Amino acid sequence: MAQKLGFQQVLLYSDSLDAINIIMRDCCYNDHPLRDIIGDIRDLLFRDWNVKLYYTPRDNIACADYLAREGHVAPPDADVITIPTIPTGCLHMVLKDQLACRS
Repeated sequence: MAQKLGFQQVLLYSDSLDAINIIMRDCCYNDHPLRDIIGDIRDLLFRDWNVKLYYTPRDNIACADYLAREGHVAPPDADVITIPTIPTGCLHMVLKDQLACRS
């Protein structure tokens, strides 16, 4: 989606250091149950754009965590949320982040 929107510089945050290590170290064994998904992620990351992958605690990405949980229960034809539209269930998290950034 980021490429379709024309983004060329992307910062990607995850709360799973294990996932980041598996993706970045290319040490996924042939019998790993998520091998195909990990390969797809690596293909996306190493396309013609600049993506940086960072670890951050889940508390720092509360809104993203909320949206991921909502995505798991959304119907297949659900709308993709883009900025500046922020779902009301996530709005308080975004405002909290903004206040923290100003401090």
